[in-house]
Amino acid sequence: MSPLFRHRVLQFHRWTGFTLGLVMVLIAVTGAGMVFRPQLDPVINRDQFTMAACHASLPLDTLISNARAANPKGGALTYIRLYPDTNAATHIRFSDDKWVNMNPCSGAVLGQDDRYGGLFGTLALLHSFHFIKSGHLIAGTVTLAFAIMLILGGLAVWWSGRPRSGRKFSGRALPQHLHKTTALYTSLILLTSALTGLPQAFEWCRHGIYLLAGSQLPAPISPSAAPAGIRRLSAEAVRQHAHSLMPQARQVQIRFAEKPDDAVDIRLIGTDAPHAQAFSYLELDSYTGKVLRFTPYAKNSPGEKIYLWALSIHYGWVGGLFGQLLLLAGALSVPVLAYTGIGSYLRRKSKQAANKRMLLRISKKTIEAEGICSFELVDPAGKKLPPFSPGSHIDVYLRTGLVRQYSLCNDPRERHRYLIGVLRTQDSRGGSQAMHDDLEEGSILEIGMPKNHFPLVPAAKRSLLIAGGIGVTPILSMAEQLAGRDADFSMHYCSRSLLRTAFVNRIKSATYAQHVTFHFSEGASSQRLNLQTLLADPDATSHLYVCGPAGFMDTVIDTARKNGWGNERLHREYFAAGVSSSSRDAEFDIQLASTGKIYRIAKDKTIVAALSEAGIRIPTMCEQGVCGTCLTRVLNGEPDHRDSFLSEEDRMKNDRLLPCCSRALSTMLVLDL
Repeated sequence: MSPLFRHRVLQFHRWTGFTLGLVMVLIAVTGAGMVFRPQLDPVINRDQFTMAACHASLPLDTLISNARAANPKGGALTYIRLYPDTNAATHIRFSDDKWVNMNPCSGAVLGQDDRYGGLFGTLALLHSFHFIKSGHLIAGTVTLAFAIMLILGGLAVWWSGRPRSGRKFSGRALPQHLHKTTALYTSLILLTSALTGLPQAFEWCRHGIYLLAGSQLPAPISPSAAPAGIRRLSAEAVRQHAHSLMPQARQVQIRFAEKPDDAVDIRLIGTDAPHAQAFSYLELDSYTGKVLRFTPYAKNSPGEKIYLWALSIHYGWVGGLFGQLLLLAGALSVPVLAYTGIGSYLRRKSKQAANKRMLLRISKKTIEAEGICSFELVDPAGKKLPPFSPGSHIDVYLRTGLVRQYSLCNDPRERHRYLIGVLRTQDSRGGSQAMHDDLEEGSILEIGMPKNHFPLVPAAKRSLLIAGGIGVTPILSMAEQLAGRDADFSMHYCSRSLLRTAFVNRIKSATYAQHVTFHFSEGASSQRLNLQTLLADPDATSHLYVCGPAGFMDTVIDTARKNGWGNERLHREYFAAGVSSSSRDAEFDIQLASTGKIYRIAKDKTIVAALSEAGIRIPTMCEQGVCGTCLTRVLNGEPDHRDSFLSEEDRMKNDRLLPCCSRALSTMLVLDL
């Protein structure tokens, strides 16, 4: 299957699921609730279904009379359900769709319930859409569409992208592949359940079964005129006629016609019936009791037998307990498919939103210190900018495809601007040079949405902020936020000299100035930061945030750990990383979970580069393992983490890696791509 065709099938499958999914979830969940109705109904409503056994039943007409007295406004008699068991109730229904459950021995009324009332009645009402006119047609149409478009479309998508290596996913793969796995193992059950339910919704479907089976529907029996002076056959006489033809029936259903002259329709299930819907049909003259038609189940046409088997399969009445459990699993898989499918779609949309770009105008370009400029970015039309949280950064798209990350250093409460600070580095790969030399006030800059990999911990009682050089930029937004809510914090700003210290005037005039201490490495030693003293005797409720050059942050973090700071209270953000090389740089394989295809990663190439050559693009920004843009789920295998983004706890899980720099310790990694 070509990638384009597979994409179209996937889109069709997804939107079919969205448009029909909610209705199908309702049908499936209510159907699941009714799977065990035959066993649970007599337990839940025990007093209305069973009673002490007796030797003989009262005449059926007596039971009907008592039932009518209990439901005087019920209307015409429409239906009676009888059981040969001497401890089973007789169920009588009138045209108001209300059941009156009778003790056949004493004639006492055991209780009443609506046909679509109570737990199971409500489930049946919702399942077949009987709460709206012609609802069964709606339910049938949705089921048919679901069966054809969603399941078959999903199988086509699965078949085109099935794994071919024979490798199994580990337990970590379950959340990501629950949708595919559920669809794979339950599609046949769902398809069977859906198709066997269609003959109940559509008369043409039943006719189609007869046609395919080479059968004809039974011809209707024309009603005969009522004989003069003869009363209509009593209900007890109808029962006796049915008993004479099938003495060992395990269930008798008597359906009374609306018109007096119409035949009485009786359906019987024999003790040797192969399933719960294996009806034998009996039609009696309403006055004389003459048998107009009697068709034992064995003599039903092939079309009728297929139809009756379909009913039993749909209700889960084939295969005993195993069949019911199978049907229950199929029905419950629909909400699972809906949940996992919608979740996958929302995650994809969330990623797309996170990668959305904006065009902003540089309203101010200010020299903040030696080699450091700040850029104030605003919307050209004066609109509010998307909100951001302290520690956030933005991706800045520069000429010739350069993308760089810069922290937002203004107050997060400001929505009219973004402020970034850029240090011009000697070893610039083009990013800082382009920012300083190519951009002026009025220039239009393309940026990404704010992202935050360096957030403040809301529960922290006290915050210690340490900045090294240009690493002050995210620390400034943190100080603004903490000062705005009158939080307990202190800030230490380290740089080489005052001339190289950015945002000095801003800090000194800020409301939080008294919380800030400046430290300079040039000049008197008393100006330098004494980490050992600062980080001694840590408070269990304090959190430390550090940003700056890698060596500076490593020193701060190592000192903090030696003084008893727990890893969960240490937070850092890298601006650049030295991607390590290792003697373990060996070739390994990458398998894509979506297609099962395997790609060899050479010693001298990154995963991103190798897959890009194969036409598989992974979004990247820094390509140094710093920004986290290319973060990818690992479904199997052991990564060799070489990034500066993941924490030690994250690395221990081995369920994610940054393919721009990391490699593999195992011979293969299975990626969620």
